[in-house]
Amino acid sequence: MGRTRVAVVALLAVLSTGACGSAGSEGRPRFQRLTILHTSDLHGHVFPDRNGEGSLLQVASLVASVGGEVHHPLLVFDSGDAIQGTPLEQLTHVRWGEPSPTVSVMNRIGYSAMAVGNHELNFGREVLDRALRQAEFPFLSANIIDRDRDAPAFPPYLVLEAGAVRVGVLGLTTPDIPSWERPEHYRGLDFQAMDRAARHWVQVLRQEQRCDLVVVLAHTGFERHPTSGLESGTAGDDFGWRLSQVPGIDLLLTGHTHDDIAPVLANGVVVSQPACCGRLVTRIDLELARKPGGWRVVRWEGRNLPVAGLAPDEGLMAELAAVAARVDRELERPVGHCTAPVSVDRCLVEDCAALDLVHRVQLEASGAQLSMASRLSGRTPPLAAGSVNWRWVHDLYVYPNVLVMVRVSGAQVRDLLEHTARFYDGLECSASERCEVLTDRLIAHYNTDSMAGVSYRIDPTRPEGQRVRDLRYQGAEVALDASFTLVVNNYRAAGGGGFPHLAKARRIWQSEGEVTELIGEYLSRHDPWTAQVDGNWRVAPDPPLSEAR
Repeated sequence: MGRTRVAVVALLAVLSTGACGSAGSEGRPRFQRLTILHTSDLHGHVFPDRNGEGSLLQVASLVASVGGEVHHPLLVFDSGDAIQGTPLEQLTHVRWGEPSPTVSVMNRIGYSAMAVGNHELNFGREVLDRALRQAEFPFLSANIIDRDRDAPAFPPYLVLEAGAVRVGVLGLTTPDIPSWERPEHYRGLDFQAMDRAARHWVQVLRQEQRCDLVVVLAHTGFERHPTSGLESGTAGDDFGWRLSQVPGIDLLLTGHTHDDIAPVLANGVVVSQPACCGRLVTRIDLELARKPGGWRVVRWEGRNLPVAGLAPDEGLMAELAAVAARVDRELERPVGHCTAPVSVDRCLVEDCAALDLVHRVQLEASGAQLSMASRLSGRTPPLAAGSVNWRWVHDLYVYPNVLVMVRVSGAQVRDLLEHTARFYDGLECSASERCEVLTDRLIAHYNTDSMAGVSYRIDPTRPEGQRVRDLRYQGAEVALDASFTLVVNNYRAAGGGGFPHLAKARRIWQSEGEVTELIGEYLSRHDPWTAQVDGNWRVAPDPPLSEAR
């Protein structure tokens, strides 16, 4: 962030002295320029965050600036996960049944198309269908299949005329949605492998639709590094590398993993990803030449542009002022009080009051013996002693999850904890013998759970699969054949994060309300809330070093 990375590649030497857009002897243009702007994973961030690092309103300002600069066709695309992620969307679009503010701004910006992201299905088809009707651009997905019709459930592609160039735009969605989502939200849908769908539909665009340029909007990351080809260990979920090997694709615009990938060539295809939350916009400038059989890219230049520091679009901000004020009033509404300050700063490496609050909510709501929960946001602000409002609750728990209670064995409890213990990957000790826990940066923070109801220690110096020590329930060692009820969120219950056993575990109960609602209800019932840390788990080597932290 803050740095602009530029890639310039000449794919074919242009020997003509004519300028782009100049006409040949037959009077037709021989060259044409085209600019593409791309966002992904907006997650409902319409307004700037506390640091002004990103928002759709700042994206609007950037698009307007680029539009005033170029004098050739400009296309704006998004690769999905737009309508979930902020209280603004949660309250207006989901709870109050009003138009999505995100889609409203995308309409005004002039987006041409968007891929369906996995989070578009978070609220079920009724909410998604409302967004589809509101949007003045299509939500594309060629690999989400309507089982009854055996055909794509969404438009698979869009064909645009950009000057003299015919542009085919294909949408693709990560197929791992059943591993994360509530079954009722994708009932009747099947999910094809992205590369399989791409091979078919790219040929449709090239041969049947006679497209000169094929752009793929793919809600997926890269299972191999785009330039080195080194495996990232995410081949079960990500398809970017495999998609770059599909013949006929010119531009592969990705999302889902929130990576900052400035435009670069991978297997001869221009690929990129613009992080998330409207912080970056990918800009790709193309020069195309008329060749036998159609237009071909002869030169391209690309960069990821930060929006930090840009003023949000004033006109759009004024249009949204009333709904923003209404949402703010709702978020400032108190739900209770706390008697001590709360911070999430070290919740990844030690037990903390904020996560213990989530555990207590889950255990009380479900009646389960054990609870698993993760730190879902690194942006949760510290909470001072005093009033607790809905804004802090939403900042603490950012996803629209419900709770699921399953039955697991003692052996499975140990396996689950060993899975999360992979995150803690050694110690670094100074000469003063003070030690810091090393963590695996390839494991997302939201896939690092703690467990309540048992006590345990994680030894980060031991090999994977042998790090969980002193695992006890009510003071006694957990027997492998013991049986427990465990409450988790629906993402984890579906196997999200690769946690073993949960997707096949017997389900006993599911909450009606979402976790944010349950947290608010808990704080209201237990007002004032005394923030406490029960200290049931810690990260320390064997033998324990009290200095390790």
